[in-house]
Amino acid sequence: MSNPEAIEQRFLAADAVRKIIRIIRMPNDSKTKSFVSPQATGTTRRVVQMRAERLMPSLFILVLLYVPARGQDGVLPDNDIVTRALVEELERSMEQLVFGELPKPYYIQYNAQDRLTYSLRAAYGGLLANSEDRTRYAVSRVRVGSYELDNTNVGRGFGARISLPLDDDLVALRHALWRMTDGDYKQAVETLARKIAYLKQKSDKERPDDFSPVPAVHVIEPSAEIAIDRTLWEKNVLLMSERFGRYADIQNATVTLFAGAVNQWLVNSEGSRLRTADTGVHLQIRASIQADDGMRLSDGLEYLGLQTDDLPPMDQILTDIDETCAGLIKLSHAPVLEHYSGPVLFEPAAAGRVLDALLAEGFCARPIPLGSSGNDNAFDKKIGRRILPRTFYVYDDPQDQRFEGTVLAGAYTFDDEGTKSQRVVLVEKGILKTMLAGRAPTKKIKQSTGHARSNGFGDAEANIGCLYVSDEQGLEPGPLKDQLIKAAREEGLDYALRIESIRSGSPGALGRPIHAFKVFLDGHEERVRGMKFLPVQARELKHLLAAGVKRKAFNSSNGVGRSIITPALLFEELELTKIEREFDKKPILPSPLQRSVAGN
Repeated sequence: MSNPEAIEQRFLAADAVRKIIRIIRMPNDSKTKSFVSPQATGTTRRVVQMRAERLMPSLFILVLLYVPARGQDGVLPDNDIVTRALVEELERSMEQLVFGELPKPYYIQYNAQDRLTYSLRAAYGGLLANSEDRTRYAVSRVRVGSYELDNTNVGRGFGARISLPLDDDLVALRHALWRMTDGDYKQAVETLARKIAYLKQKSDKERPDDFSPVPAVHVIEPSAEIAIDRTLWEKNVLLMSERFGRYADIQNATVTLFAGAVNQWLVNSEGSRLRTADTGVHLQIRASIQADDGMRLSDGLEYLGLQTDDLPPMDQILTDIDETCAGLIKLSHAPVLEHYSGPVLFEPAAAGRVLDALLAEGFCARPIPLGSSGNDNAFDKKIGRRILPRTFYVYDDPQDQRFEGTVLAGAYTFDDEGTKSQRVVLVEKGILKTMLAGRAPTKKIKQSTGHARSNGFGDAEANIGCLYVSDEQGLEPGPLKDQLIKAAREEGLDYALRIESIRSGSPGALGRPIHAFKVFLDGHEERVRGMKFLPVQARELKHLLAAGVKRKAFNSSNGVGRSIITPALLFEELELTKIEREFDKKPILPSPLQRSVAGN
């Protein structure tokens, strides 16, 4: 058994280090402080007052000595200490966590992560950031009551979160879990009491249960390992950012590389014991320019991989940067679109964002929080009815990590409630068949489909994973463009609109177009800018005129990774209007790059 006095000293040391770090960051005239540990007893309690200037060298040494070990060479620790701490504290809590006559927990779940991340950021050949970070945290979900009625679904946060020690010390890990679980339990019994009192005043015979059971799972994967040559990628990031120096009109450009490895745990009182591993690489390139009228325009590139080997070769990335800059420069000279109402063709990349905004949330079955109104999902009432053209099919399947070589951000094996992911057919011949769900039942969907996911802070709830959309009568690009022109001609228009890319918008709304083109009746195109969509409803999808046959994967995040694999989509009618706002004038002095580019 560990020495109680040694354990106490360990936690006092951690408390002292936190105070030291705060003092180091203080202005000089505030660095004379008292170090008092209110938990200390006997010989361990002391008060030290001295000038910070005399103390700083010792404080820095103490901080350096106390920094926990990081993952070595991109490898996270491969041991069972975290698993053991989670299981032992969960079992103790299920058996002994009770306060007076209040109910004991009927279910407890712990989710934990151990994450190692690297990031590099550069602009115009200069390195802005080069960092390595290691974090651990855990989230508890304490349920009191029963599967039929418990303390959840009351319109407020559920569960608690806490940072975990990075060193593999069983007692320190269990101490953190103990504190988190204790607070979560107290909140749970208080919430349940209020919920029962509220329900006594209401009559809702159709109220669904609060939770649904699922079979226990046992999976322990090898520890995550991210392979990254940091010296090489620092050179690559600098080279990519330097490329923008060839384009003096580009006002701002950054290149950011994120790479990481993560071990994830889930243990619950139903017997599930999971440790899964994942890696990821995200290369993000952003550039912006300003038109003569002051309008700011931006575009970028995104590359995803499981390891750095999944990223394109440098020659390809540099070519993509050249094309992005050329596109932005052309866009800055394009005319502003004043107003348009008519057919719109979204190319696959833009179509992915459209479906993310209009369709993705509708497929997610989530219970209505108690006491709320007007938050019902309209799709819940459309099961068995047509929501898309009769030639459309949609399913969600998070199990495959790639689509035609593209890594899918929405892929996963088990959701955040310990349920295995599965393929769910959502739409057949345009008719909505069912919805995606977690373990919180709704009036229509009673069992989990393995789609409950959390961003690490909020509750786990139904979300799409990898959404596949297809049209069994999809067209090749040429005939699809012909259909666009035909629709414009039938409406008596001189041109239609084709959109290659759009920004992400607010939930349920389309973002502004980035690259858009007038498509005239003779087939020639003219680039336009400066417009926004008027409100678009999901019901517009029911009247799509056509779709492409070639699909592409679009990756996004609303707190959790999600992917939409979709063809191009042709809408019968959408309305866009000019962005009415004042813009800042262009910079007074020319960019220093203009001289260097001219000199070359």
